Amino acid sequence: MIYTTSATLSAATNTALEGYMEVLTWLRANSLDTDPSKTKLMTFARQCANPNQVGHHPTEARYIDPILGPQTIKTTTHLHYLRVYIDQSLNWSQHVSIMTNHTCSTLRGINLLGNSIHRLDFLNWHKVYNALIIPTLTYGAQVWYTGINQKGLICQLQIAQNEGIRKITGVFKITLVEPLHNLTGIPPISYFMNKLMHSYTNRLQAMAAYAKVQQVLTEDRCHYWPIYIHPSTNLLRAS
Repeated sequence: MIYTTSATLSAATNTALEGYMEVLTWLRANSLDTDPSKTKLMTFARQCANPNQVGHHPTEARYIDPILGPQTIKTTTHLHYLRVYIDQSLNWSQHVSIMTNHTCSTLRGINLLGNSIHRLDFLNWHKVYNALIIPTLTYGAQVWYTGINQKGLICQLQIAQNEGIRKITGVFKITLVEPLHNLTGIPPISYFMNKLMHSYTNRLQAMAAYAKVQQVLTEDRCHYWPIYIHPSTNLLRAS
C-alpha cells in the first residue's frame, strides 16, 4: 500500500504514482512484478473541501511503464484491504454492515453446536461469545472508530450484540436488553469500543521504539537490505 498526502488530489495522485514506479523498479530488479488487475487507486478529500481548491477525484491514473509503455490504473470508490472495507467517503457504513451481518450469521450457525435436546449452557455460550462474536463484531475498530458522529454505526453493532445476548440467556426476542447486560456481565458495545481503543493505545505505548508498527517509512522502502546485498527474493540468483 502506498499512502500520500497533498494539498490537491492531482498532486497526491502524482506522488503515489512516483512511489509506485519505485516499487515497480525494485520488484523487477528482483524478478518480481505487480498484478495490474489488483492495482487500484483511491483518493480522499474532506467533505467540506472546496472542489475548486482541492480538485475533483480522478477517474484514472496514467503512467509510462519502461517495458510495457503507457499504462492506466483504474480508480475505485470501494476497497477491500485486510478484511477492512474502505469507501471513498470514509463513513465506514459498508464495513460495519458487513461485520454485523457476519456476526448474525455466526450466531445462527452456533446453534449447530448444541443438540435437539440440550442447548449450550451459559458458561459455554459466554466462551463462544468472547471467542467468535466479539472479534467479528469489532474487527477493524482500531481503524475507523472515533466515537464522534458515529451513533448510527454503534447502533448497528448494538443490534447485533442484542441478538447475541438474548441467545446467550435464552430469553424472548422482545425482552429488554438493559437487565441482560448486568446478568451476563457484557457491557454495551459503546463502552466496549472505548475499552478496546484504550487497550490498543496502551499496547502501542508498550511497544519498543524500533517496532515496525511504531515506524513510518519515509525514505527507502527497502532500506532493510543494504545496496551491496541481494535480498533472498532474487529469483535469478537463486536459480
